Amino acid sequence: MQNHSQKKIEYWLAIQVFIIIIFSPINAFSSNIQLSTSVDKNKLTIEDSIELSVIISGVRNPPSPNLPQLSNFIVRPTGSHSSTQIINSQILASVTHKYLLIPKKEGEFKIGPVVMNLSGSIYQSLPISISIKKPNINSNTNRTVYTETSVSKATPYMYEQIVYTFKLFRKTKAINLNLSMPYDESFFRKEDLGKSKRYSKIINGIAYDVDEISIALFPTKIGKSIIPPSIMELDLVNRTQRNLRRDPFARFFNDPFFDRTTQSKHKILSTKPIKLKTKPLPTKGKPKHFQNLVGQFAITASIGKENLDAGDTTTLTITVSGIGNVMDVRITSLNLGDQFKVYPDQPLFKKTIHGNQVGGEKVFKFAIVPFSTGRQLIPSISLDYFDPDTNKYNAISSNSINLSIKPSVNTEKLNLIQPKTALHQKNNSTVSILARDILPIHTRLEDFESDTLVKNQQIIYIFGVLLPVLIYLIAAGYIRYNHQMNEDISYSRRQVAHRKAMQKLDQLSTSTLRSKDFVRELSQIVREYIGDKLNLQGTAFTAKEVEEKLNKNTFARDKISSVKNLLEKCESLQYSPFVTLNENSLIEETTKLLVKLEK
Repeated sequence: MQNHSQKKIEYWLAIQVFIIIIFSPINAFSSNIQLSTSVDKNKLTIEDSIELSVIISGVRNPPSPNLPQLSNFIVRPTGSHSSTQIINSQILASVTHKYLLIPKKEGEFKIGPVVMNLSGSIYQSLPISISIKKPNINSNTNRTVYTETSVSKATPYMYEQIVYTFKLFRKTKAINLNLSMPYDESFFRKEDLGKSKRYSKIINGIAYDVDEISIALFPTKIGKSIIPPSIMELDLVNRTQRNLRRDPFARFFNDPFFDRTTQSKHKILSTKPIKLKTKPLPTKGKPKHFQNLVGQFAITASIGKENLDAGDTTTLTITVSGIGNVMDVRITSLNLGDQFKVYPDQPLFKKTIHGNQVGGEKVFKFAIVPFSTGRQLIPSISLDYFDPDTNKYNAISSNSINLSIKPSVNTEKLNLIQPKTALHQKNNSTVSILARDILPIHTRLEDFESDTLVKNQQIIYIFGVLLPVLIYLIAAGYIRYNHQMNEDISYSRRQVAHRKAMQKLDQLSTSTLRSKDFVRELSQIVREYIGDKLNLQGTAFTAKEVEEKLNKNTFARDKISSVKNLLEKCESLQYSPFVTLNENSLIEETTKLLVKLEK
């Protein structure tokens, strides 16, 4: 009976507490409102991170606190939680906000007071001192994990390819890798060098797993520049031995798996910045029409057929290949004189990786129609480039091509046939009646007049006058369109841009490319579309350059922003060591963007 009464009292007490919680003022449980901060550690290395906790007690649903200026840290909110406790019949409420602070540099810092404005009253916490030092080690080889970066050349020429390489060395398993490789887009143009490499390496007798990724950078400005530090975030997974004396389950199973526990530690690894000095290209020996090609290149020419009839069409193909900024090659005209009519096609660029350098080939196709018969010569095409290995300008030329043009055999002849009546009109003075009509012969003019006949004559007359005019206008429009498509490259590229991009998207949607190859191809489709719409040479421009070019062509801000965001997303996915993506979603997003740009 006593137990029943006690339970009843506890029940009613719980109900009263619940009512107090629900109907008490939303902003105060206690007159003792406090704002405090704490960190999980205040002495750390540049590779570690800090967990900052902001605790607000004595109030339910308080406003969000205002953090101080934390310019020396990367700040990431990690969530918040609230709690309610009853201590000595007093209800205590608290809300805790957590933040991850990633240090940017070494030194002594203070996390200033956190401030909260509650109903006009200002609450603030006490400042916290933080000490950030270098890792307390003598060499990298003593470390569990460390990073290195390097460049293939610290004093490159402008437009010369340099290779920036990032390496992660680790002695234990790592998960949740996130790499940021920033660079100054105003100084460099970036090209991917393929997916990351993973291999093992023995350093001073210690085995390391190495993750390596490289990018190609092409300096576009003269002078000093800095490649900012690359930042790698990861979780190190450590397996520790259990104490068998205290863990009866480990002894029972007698299995090494159960003898270990797994712990993870979050690390932020920052590399040192790299200073570069970009030199101008030499003026001595510089060709007059130099296209800023730097590297090693070759050029070839081929023809579809060498023997053809006058008026026939054949295709001239010019291929430029090599290592360097091949994507910047331009061949806009052939200078074949009046002997040929030339119709250029859109050039195609295929990137290739040679060792640890980017190169490729750019293919130019021209449809040519010879006007004259006999032996005709297509002269060689010349190209100049600068070789940074020899510090000299070189000139290369394609092979010349001989054509044999025969007169056309499909000449049209006009045969005029005179009617027989005209030939014998003078000799025939009489007319012989060969037969009689079934219908009566009319001799009066009125017999031939009828409303139907007159109307038919009017219709035939109008139709006979207007139809040729209409046919002429349609033909003239078609001829003008074809002429503009053939003669005006800019107009032709704009007209086919959307159709060509959609065709490539359809092909990409059914492809079996790997994730990074898929993203690279998608980005290339968008860049080619922009290049066709704006009549730009090459497709190796950055997202920022695309933004600038679209601004100059008065595209709407929302369209420009959409293009930039998509290209930056592709770059992020392309250069991230580990990629998980939804191909269908990217295809759909790109399709909607292209439709939006066409409006």
